[in-house]
Amino acid sequence: MFNVIWDIIIFIITLSTLIIVHEFGHFYIARYFNIYIECFSIGFGKKILQYCDKYGTNFVIRLIPLGGYIKMPDKNQITIDKISYINKYKLLFFNNVAFIKKILIILSGPISNLIFATIIYWSIFFIGFPANKPIINEIYYSSLADISGLTPNTEIKTINGIKTPDWDTFNTILIQNINKNYINLEVKNIYSNVLFKKKIIFNKFFIKNNKDNLISSLGILPKGFIIYPIITKIFNKSPAEKAKLNIGDKIIKIQGKNFTNWYNFQKIISNNINKSIFITIERNKKNINFTIIPEKEYLENIKIGFIGLIPKIINIKDNTSIITYKYNFFQSFIKAINKTYTLIKLMLIIILNLFHGNINFHNINGPISIARNAGILAYNSYLYYFIFLALISINLGIINLLPIPVLDGGQISFLLYTKITGHKLSETTQELIYNISLMFLFLIMGIALINDFSQL
Repeated sequence: MFNVIWDIIIFIITLSTLIIVHEFGHFYIARYFNIYIECFSIGFGKKILQYCDKYGTNFVIRLIPLGGYIKMPDKNQITIDKISYINKYKLLFFNNVAFIKKILIILSGPISNLIFATIIYWSIFFIGFPANKPIINEIYYSSLADISGLTPNTEIKTINGIKTPDWDTFNTILIQNINKNYINLEVKNIYSNVLFKKKIIFNKFFIKNNKDNLISSLGILPKGFIIYPIITKIFNKSPAEKAKLNIGDKIIKIQGKNFTNWYNFQKIISNNINKSIFITIERNKKNINFTIIPEKEYLENIKIGFIGLIPKIINIKDNTSIITYKYNFFQSFIKAINKTYTLIKLMLIIILNLFHGNINFHNINGPISIARNAGILAYNSYLYYFIFLALISINLGIINLLPIPVLDGGQISFLLYTKITGHKLSETTQELIYNISLMFLFLIMGIALINDFSQL
């Protein structure tokens, strides 16, 4: 119960922070251009707090912290009690200012999110934060990594000639190369300095259908994680379900031999397709024997054995693979700009690949996943929480620039259309476009929520 309450509190703090940053960007530039702002609202629903400044702007905090807005009304929408503020300070109306000023006001929200992320990274690089070297702890049997010859205790030094000092860099470069047919790696054993070259030929099935991340889709388990042979999921109508295995069962033996690692476990299953194998599990402190017949499954042209269960993966503390990034004040600023720029490119690549079908819609997460991840990170490390906050801020900034009418990018599209054609879209057309875009956003939100609930 405490974890749920904690996640909700952190989610509200996270969302409110990002909304305030975004809307303040709009507000600051609009105020700079002396435009009348009637309301600056955080959240929706019933008003909790309200304050009116000397320019007649109402600052409001509402009950439901799921959004926000600033209201810049037209001249014909002004109430009599607000006219005195407008006359006193010679305030302007948004619709009457120059085209470029309108664009800057709309852009200022997403740009504020990007600046906010840069400031976070600037602070983190200056303070110093730990990262994990790209060292492989385990390899999945018959995976792309296994086929390429990668083995446990291997450190990945480069991808296509680009250095990979940590897993975050590795994943970033991997996503940037997702549309290529292969990647070249330079690797070394952690107990040696001899470099070896490996080539991973991409199998689109692994990348397109993986629900977690591209690193695991390659069949790599990073150091700091171990596979614990407790069943956490059983697939419907799978051999494991038919054999009456349960979630929570601990795998003790397979074919009479003690469980050693997941690679060997998968190998035995793949070598005994359509044959009976014997598995001993521990349930309620008792050992029980089961007979399972693995089924054949093809991942493109790769044949593997399938029994339909997923083990528990545990994150363990391993300081041997940790490096710390720490720079001076100026270097931190340059690193922060480069990091934000890289993540912007990465976000654009993900969006393009999403609509090209290279990334599954199962990868879209919603508020439940955000709340859970934010809560875990805030509980375990404030640095990782702020990194997460910066990443979400960048995502929010980029998504808001998409040409969808209810977003900032849609407003810019309308302004550009009016500027180019010399006339506005009719109210009927605008309403139709708004409704279609809302349906699209609700569809995406629905997919995100379904993914969230499926992971609970």
